[in-house]
Amino acid sequence: MSIRVEFIRRRAGGRITVKPTVYDKKELTLGRGADCDIFLPDLRVALHHARLTVLSRDRVRLQTGEDQRMRVNGALTRRREITVGQDADVRIGPYQLSFKHGETPGDLLIAVELVEPSTAVGEAGEESDIFSMKGYAPDRRVSAWTLMIVVFAAFLALPVAAYLSGGVDPQAEKDALDQIAIIGNQNWLSGGMSSAHANLVSDCRECHENAFVRVRDETCLTCHEDMRNHAHADMMRAAEPALLGPGVWLAAVRAGLDIPEGRCGSCHFEHNGPDGVTPAGSGFCIDCHRALDERLPETKLVNVINFAKLHPEFKPRIVVEPHPVAPTYERVSLVDRPKEANGLKFPHDLHLKDEEVKRKLETLSDSVRARYGEDLDCVDCHEIDAAGALFASIDMETHCSDCHSLAFAAEEYSTVRFLPHGKPEEVRSVLEDFYLAQATALLLGEEASILDRQLSAEGRATRERLRRQAFDNARQNTQAMIARIFSQDGICWKCHTVESPGTEDTPPRIAPVRLTSQYLPDARFSHAEHMTGNIDCVACHRAETSSETSDVLMPSITVCRTCHTDEHGKQAIASDCLTCHAYHGDEMAPYMTPARRSASLTGWPRQ
Repeated sequence: MSIRVEFIRRRAGGRITVKPTVYDKKELTLGRGADCDIFLPDLRVALHHARLTVLSRDRVRLQTGEDQRMRVNGALTRRREITVGQDADVRIGPYQLSFKHGETPGDLLIAVELVEPSTAVGEAGEESDIFSMKGYAPDRRVSAWTLMIVVFAAFLALPVAAYLSGGVDPQAEKDALDQIAIIGNQNWLSGGMSSAHANLVSDCRECHENAFVRVRDETCLTCHEDMRNHAHADMMRAAEPALLGPGVWLAAVRAGLDIPEGRCGSCHFEHNGPDGVTPAGSGFCIDCHRALDERLPETKLVNVINFAKLHPEFKPRIVVEPHPVAPTYERVSLVDRPKEANGLKFPHDLHLKDEEVKRKLETLSDSVRARYGEDLDCVDCHEIDAAGALFASIDMETHCSDCHSLAFAAEEYSTVRFLPHGKPEEVRSVLEDFYLAQATALLLGEEASILDRQLSAEGRATRERLRRQAFDNARQNTQAMIARIFSQDGICWKCHTVESPGTEDTPPRIAPVRLTSQYLPDARFSHAEHMTGNIDCVACHRAETSSETSDVLMPSITVCRTCHTDEHGKQAIASDCLTCHAYHGDEMAPYMTPARRSASLTGWPRQ
């Protein structure tokens, strides 16, 4: 069956127009809402006033909402079943509804006619008249001009007048005019001061030296005098992309307003609240580095668009010559599988997996075993530093001596003698002292301290011969022990490269140890921020498969991209330029402010 709804409209002269709509369903909604099936555009009709349901061929049901009513044969009601074909007078607002059988058996015909004066939505300004404040409030034009004059006087004229008159002393008693002037000045501020400049909150002229003049770079450099350069002036200018379209016009406007390009304020914006001086986003970096090789053919830097898609592989700074005075460093890409000459022998895989290590731990005291557990883990030796970014230096006495003891003798009363670590030149002295005392006690006995004058001439000669023999024995034992310690099978050889075992006249010489604490000195990285959740060290550092200390266990950029990526469907972690890099930096990161540019072309920053 179908429902045919006819909107009847009587026009002047008795002419009647009918607008039909046919629905192939058994339920219709009635109301002022645009989504209703039977749209009744009058303010006296609710948005969703009633619902009509066809019960059978001859009966329909009308039901309104809880807060709405309709009239059926003059009586207000919320629900009524109506027999089709009877002359039931149904009123919803100003509309009359009648129900008849359609031309096709089973069809329903609903006639809707406006029988009372309309207050239709949007007709001839009737709605605006209903809600208008005309006659109760001033004209809108008058109100607009009045408010504009008040704002101009309170927030522009009074602050300017206060400035030209010498300003207002904030500590003096203020009259009403001064109060208004101060409030007007405060309302010109775009926001609160950053935490870094909180000490300047009551002294605007510390930065704003001249009225209506932007803060100059020279003013910033009064405090930030040690700020380093990012690059040299000529290269910075050559690397800047050419201005196109509106950029040319905007640059001309800035030049006309005496706002130079590349000033400190181009990147850092004050009065943004306590969060800090907002730095420029990655777009500022990418503008130059997107096609840097085209504008600077002499550069060795690789073009960069973003970290997730176009960024060169990491180039850690490794030791290539561990000279004891000034080691030689070189940056080598991880693509080339670099090897580091750090002067140490330490197989990570052995300490993390080998059964011998576990058996060694079982021989330690309970207090020591409580610190290590059943086997070794990365955090047993690598402890994060106080800053949380890097790791504290590895110390033999703290991290290694529990298993790799340098004890060589136990004297009376269980006094244990240890070899000095890291001081080969002192090893001979310690051993000579020990063996001399041992030989003296053996040859001269416990009474060796008796004065020689108490002995006869023959006794003194015998005592002198025994002393010389004790010294000879001590030297022989010392040299034998040194040869043993610094030999290929000795204890030092296990961890260090022995360049010379030494002689009686020269101390042993061991290759210097140069462990790298930061492979990317030009970047910013914090281990503390990554040591969260259930992430193990070996998830990034492949120590379990490293058999040589020369292996550079820094993760490749592919490992970092598993989390730092913007690919659809993955959780994106910040990976813009400022996540790892800084525009300004210390001596390891030669960055700059535009105000400290140098005219020199030498000393291009590290690649």
